[in-house]
Amino acid sequence: MDKLITILTVNYNTADFINTVLYSLEKLTKNTYRVYILDNGSPLSDYNKLKKYVKKYKNIHIERRKIQLTGSQAHGDGLNYLFNKINTKYFCIIDPDAIWLQKNWDQTLINLIDNKTKIIGTQAPVGSKKYQDFPVVFAAFFESETFKRLNINCMPQDTIGKKDVCYELKDKYRNAGFDGKIIEMKNTRTYKKGPFNKILCAEYYLNNDYNRIFASHFSRGSTGGSNKYTRLGLRKYFYKIPILGKIALYRRGQNEKKYWIQTVKKIVDRESKS
Repeated sequence: MDKLITILTVNYNTADFINTVLYSLEKLTKNTYRVYILDNGSPLSDYNKLKKYVKKYKNIHIERRKIQLTGSQAHGDGLNYLFNKINTKYFCIIDPDAIWLQKNWDQTLINLIDNKTKIIGTQAPVGSKKYQDFPVVFAAFFESETFKRLNINCMPQDTIGKKDVCYELKDKYRNAGFDGKIIEMKNTRTYKKGPFNKILCAEYYLNNDYNRIFASHFSRGSTGGSNKYTRLGLRKYFYKIPILGKIALYRRGQNEKKYWIQTVKKIVDRESKS
């Protein structure tokens, strides 16, 4: 066991996001780690781009497979596959479009793990059907031994309800006498004091410290992020216009993706020098 942390992520057409994740990990992680990326049959252009990005970093392992599953089913199955790679004291699940944004984020989370708390991770959006008082796996950090002992299955049973990817976590941990700590979510639809206030995404703050963001999630989703914009007042009707609405949604999603990645890199560079 030559590393302390294993980091797991599943790719499907998200090479640019994963490149940003790897950049953040290299700049901000204190302890030794290795990353396992499972590509779930992305378009060849995205996969080739991902392979090119990976070459810039050390201790990154990438595998590719083609499966019949899609969406959350494919994501959950991919995580189950990656769990076999864990051979370190701690491990992390992170979505390709989620990011740790504080220097020594890993040591901060390790210091929060104790005899009771065995997982620290991001909070689900307020008002969603996911549980609010236990971490969800947009970005989550685990003590490995307990996780393996609980035999978690991350396949979803209800992707629009409470039984989405890794829904077993809360009940299995609490039934075994353990608990998790959430990193509080702020939605930039309503929270305008953080660094991503110009776009729609999730910001996360640890221990009520709203002066220093801890993580962010672009919330790309299976629609490339366009579902985030279809509930914006009268504008939602414009996005329903055939062809024109679809083009406008795509352009907005791409512009916000570019802005998110640029903002992430600014924060990472500032944190790395602190």
